[in-house]
Amino acid sequence: MKKKKILKIVIPIAVVLVIIVAVTLNNAAKTGQQMAEAMAVEGITAETGDVMETVETNGTVISGEQKAIFSPVNASVEQADFQVGDLVKAGDQLVTFGLKDLEEQNQKAELTVRAGELGYEDSISQSNKAASRQAEARNKAAQLQAQVNAKEQQVANLTSALAGEASAQEASRQQEEKNLNEQISKLQQQLKTAEEETKSSQKAYDKAVANQQTAQVNFDAAAAMAENDPPKLEAAREALNKANKELADTKKINEAAQQVKADLEQQIEALQGTVLAPGAESSESGLQQQLQTAQAELAELKGNLESQKALAEGDSGALSSAAREQMRTNNNLAELESKSLEELISEGKKGIVAGFDGVISDKQIMEGAMVTQGMQLFTLQSIEDVNVEVTLSKNVYAKVKEGQKAEITLAGQTYQGTVKRISRIAVDGAAGTNQAAVSSASVMATIHIDNPDENIFLGVDAKVKIQAAEAKDVVILPIEAVNIGKDGTFCWISKDGILTKRSITTGVTSDECAEITQGLDEGEVVIPDPGNHEEGDAITVAEKQDQGSEQAAE
Repeated sequence: MKKKKILKIVIPIAVVLVIIVAVTLNNAAKTGQQMAEAMAVEGITAETGDVMETVETNGTVISGEQKAIFSPVNASVEQADFQVGDLVKAGDQLVTFGLKDLEEQNQKAELTVRAGELGYEDSISQSNKAASRQAEARNKAAQLQAQVNAKEQQVANLTSALAGEASAQEASRQQEEKNLNEQISKLQQQLKTAEEETKSSQKAYDKAVANQQTAQVNFDAAAAMAENDPPKLEAAREALNKANKELADTKKINEAAQQVKADLEQQIEALQGTVLAPGAESSESGLQQQLQTAQAELAELKGNLESQKALAEGDSGALSSAAREQMRTNNNLAELESKSLEELISEGKKGIVAGFDGVISDKQIMEGAMVTQGMQLFTLQSIEDVNVEVTLSKNVYAKVKEGQKAEITLAGQTYQGTVKRISRIAVDGAAGTNQAAVSSASVMATIHIDNPDENIFLGVDAKVKIQAAEAKDVVILPIEAVNIGKDGTFCWISKDGILTKRSITTGVTSDECAEITQGLDEGEVVIPDPGNHEEGDAITVAEKQDQGSEQAAE
């Protein structure tokens, strides 16, 4: 009886022990699973791919071509049925003219042209005379310089002779005489040429005199019979004008040639007077007198030389090439304004036709108003050549290059574009709706719209996305896996099961991913989100599945 009671007590104790062990093991398993789940983070593998960086900004639509239209005639405006902001097509008739008063206006323009021509001819004549005087002064200055050089040599020789160098003085005198004779010979050759030119210019002048007299006689005869033959009178007048001009030109040339000849004769005479005769007074008193005379002559020559240099180097009053061109251009403009009556009428009948598809941006005329030739009528801005002007901040302008492609969105339409121009001058405090661009040292850029259409409105705002940079077949990471700290850019990795920072360098970056140029190789696993873990925590990495894989797994 006693043994049975002990057995009954032992069996319940064993059962309790088994239950306790089972519960303990189950709790330990759950704890291990919870710890493993707490350590687990998702990882992604660095892969190679392509990435494109874009720069987004706002801008204003502007025309790439605008043309101010001017009136070709003096007339009244019969029709100008358009307003600022109207869209017109190439070939549209925009303006027609009334030509009633055109003849009177044209006659006035012809008189203006004639006055301009006469003024131009007179200015050219005065300019040529001034240029001739200056050229003559330069020639005289060169000749006087030669005389000054010779006289300075003479003074030096005389000074040397006074110092007792008699033999050297004689040699110097002979050399001086040789130099002077050479100069005289050269001047005589020039005189010979000048005499030939004088004879030639005299013949031309005499011929011009005869021609002018003949033309005068013909004109007087035609004037007497002007009522019977007006064309003949006009022809005689033109011939007389031409003969008068030829006479004036040949007279000027002849007078210039005569002056050159006289100047050369004077120079030869002056040089001949400076030649020292052999056996001249060699005593000290005689040399001293020669020296004083030579010094006086040298001072006079230098004075004349400075006068001629001042005239040669000063403002001659001659017209510059730019002034001549300006006068010629003004005359050409006046001549264009004075087209013949037939030409003006023909131009007036054509009216104004739109040269390209565009928008009227400025109108300065009204129907019934009088317009003058060359008056601005209106401005036409092209919608075939259209740009968007944008502002780039200092943070992004270096990424934008001419020739890069862009996407432009305006009024719900999307267009393709190309970066056409980047200003090389930064603008402080540039205005705009793009907050990134509203900063100091902003840069203006022009984006050309490659495929414009009739839906484009000038002056409206547009959104622009520029394809700034592109990298192909490079190591990339999703943008959420790239972090920026105080020490630079980094990503999270698992090193021996420990959460660790890895410094990296990024390149081209888009909204979705970034190029990794340094610090990471293809195939390495990166932790985009370490969750509540901190650097140094023990972790286990499970590679993150993409959306397609998760859907396939489901």
